Amino acid sequence: MFGSIRSVFTQYQGISKSIWVIFIARVVTNMGAFIWPMLTLILSTKIGYSATTIAFVSVGVAFLFIPANVIGGKLADRFNKKKIIIIFDSISIVFFLSCAFIQPGTLMVVFFVLAGLFANLEGPSFEALIIEASKPDEREKVFSLSYLGHNLGFMFGAAIAGLLITDYLSLAFIIDGITTMTSTILIVFFVKAIKVEEMEEHEKNEYEDSEEVDANSFIVLRERKSVWIQMVVFSLGAFIYSQWSFALPLYMAHLFGDADGTKLFGFVSSFNGGLVIIFTPIFTAMLVKFKELQKIIIGMALYSVSYIIIKDEPARYIFFVMIFVFTMGEIVNTLGQSPFMSRRIPASHRGRISSLMGIGYMIGGMGGQLVVGISIDQMGYDKTFNMLVIVGAISVAIIAYNMKVDKACFPKLYNKKVDEDPGLLKVN
Repeated sequence: MFGSIRSVFTQYQGISKSIWVIFIARVVTNMGAFIWPMLTLILSTKIGYSATTIAFVSVGVAFLFIPANVIGGKLADRFNKKKIIIIFDSISIVFFLSCAFIQPGTLMVVFFVLAGLFANLEGPSFEALIIEASKPDEREKVFSLSYLGHNLGFMFGAAIAGLLITDYLSLAFIIDGITTMTSTILIVFFVKAIKVEEMEEHEKNEYEDSEEVDANSFIVLRERKSVWIQMVVFSLGAFIYSQWSFALPLYMAHLFGDADGTKLFGFVSSFNGGLVIIFTPIFTAMLVKFKELQKIIIGMALYSVSYIIIKDEPARYIFFVMIFVFTMGEIVNTLGQSPFMSRRIPASHRGRISSLMGIGYMIGGMGGQLVVGISIDQMGYDKTFNMLVIVGAISVAIIAYNMKVDKACFPKLYNKKVDEDPGLLKVN
């Protein structure tokens, strides 16, 4: 028992300095990341868009971001990832800061979309850099720590955002730009990739071995059937997950008014971040013997059924109960999802396949907002939440089937042993 408790606090020992820098950068970025999580409320309360209009705007943005992901993935596999991050992050920051000096309206939306466009161009480079800075056998801990940093910053930022968005929107844009700039500097100067030749033999994973750089991504994935199936699942998961920042704040504003709904969403978001900080290390240690897809099944089931809890116009405290269940699912899903993809994609194609994943996630998320936005306007919230649970059940069934497919595609990943350190997974 005491050994298990100790492992919660010691499991991150031995991780490279680069990963700790990424952790700090995540904290800094998300302490100032006020805008993206609050975008739905900005469009509804500040600009006056309806749920359906917001959904159509989101879908339009998604289609604009798709080519950005494709281009960003190709650039990540061919050029220096740090230089790509510097260039596109800098342009993104300029547009973020520009939003601070104009009134809420169409031009602000355009600038904000452009900021997101360039952020998407550097996204595949950033994701590939995290993988390159870590060893295959420590991915659970690496992604766990990165996710922890994301939420540590977000926990403080979300509560402040709920207050800033109402009366100090310009200040929120300025802080967002400055924190993004700070994290970019940290990553560029202090994160270093680990070369394959520097690893011990037992630390290597043959499924990540480089292939021909010019090989088409679809050809590379042709023999990785389980990855294709899981990309579909990730899109369905994004369909459900995206509603916590779309349907949920709209529902709160509907029940409690714009001002109180915005503040409640801010505090619920902070509660989400606090839960992640507490439970991510615990679940990382507890679930070390679980396969990635087993974790994803648990996660998908939990955060899809969480929407049932808030049916029938509940009291405010019920939203904290709902977000508790949702967050447990989010944590477990994250601990399975990122390591699953990182171990099954060749190093030569990390950027391009990461961009395909981003496109799938974006289609699921934005498509979900379009469908849910129309559903809210036409059928109301309760029937919409029922639909989310059905999508979750379909996802769980697909993952259960994919477990057999994955074992056939990547048998060596299922022949593993766990060290005395429960966070360390060795692939034989």
